[in-house]
Amino acid sequence: MKFVAMLSLVLAGFAFAADTSLGHIDAVQIVPEIAGEDIICSQPFNYSALANGLSFLGANGWMMADDFTYDQDAYIDFIEIWAIYAGGNPADYNIEFREDTGGSGPGELYESFNATGVDHTNTGLTQWGYQLWYSEITVDPQSFTGGTKYWLAMQTSGSAGNDFWLSANQTWADMNYFSQDNGTSWTSSQGMWGTAYECFMILSGGTSLTRDSWGAIKTLF
Repeated sequence: MKFVAMLSLVLAGFAFAADTSLGHIDAVQIVPEIAGEDIICSQPFNYSALANGLSFLGANGWMMADDFTYDQDAYIDFIEIWAIYAGGNPADYNIEFREDTGGSGPGELYESFNATGVDHTNTGLTQWGYQLWYSEITVDPQSFTGGTKYWLAMQTSGSAGNDFWLSANQTWADMNYFSQDNGTSWTSSQGMWGTAYECFMILSGGTSLTRDSWGAIKTLF
């Protein structure tokens, strides 16, 4: 009976881990490209570099985060990601920008909001038996201090099935991090799945708007 009980615990743990990722596949290593002037963070999708899909299903309290740093004061108003949506495309996302902890992933909350300005495009590609989707998310301008590391944390909202943010092997900066409790605590992808990953994402905006100036603009409406 003790053996059966232990086996049940092991299988239950394996099932949970499987639900949080689609499973590692061999992938080429990306050579990062120089981004355009309106691109704050450029980690574009490359099918040959696709290494895993990591769950960011809000219904389970799961959230993924990846870091970015820009050399000037800047704002972000447009987010592009690539994902698998097993239960249909989500209508909105819970989005957070977090400060850096200096070596252990996302830290204090910087901004948080719900984004509903979403467009989904089927890439025509498949992996793990699922369609791969390109998602564009328009948000109110969010401003950041140049030369400072931040983390974009996201989870889907209102999904009917599991959702997976597509990722490559660690390439651009720090590895991504996973939360099982809506961002209260974080585990590195190396610690969670045994491999260091980074999310495919592009963050766009500009360099002319600061946090203070955007606050002043909002008071006019």
